[in-house]
Amino acid sequence: MKITEEIKISDNGFVFNARTGDSFNLNPFGLELMRYIENGNDFEKIKEQILEKYDIDDLSFEKDFYEFCALLKHHQIISQDNPLDFK
Repeated sequence: MKITEEIKISDNGFVFNARTGDSFNLNPFGLELMRYIENGNDFEKIKEQILEKYDIDDLSFEKDFYEFCALLKHHQIISQDNPLDFK
């Protein structure tokens, strides 16, 4: 999984898709996840870092992360050939 080239992300969580003209605002946690993805972290590394930092169980994180990634893909923010491939 990677963020498409047309996507620009500001430090305050504003996301702009130059291909579609759509824009989005991320909350601080969503921005943190986007930065992990942007830096090429795989799913296991992201999960490890989030579980160390926040009081959340792994099943809740996995569910929320998959839903977040589904939204990102729907809005053409990430490209993902395999839905289980979070690299």
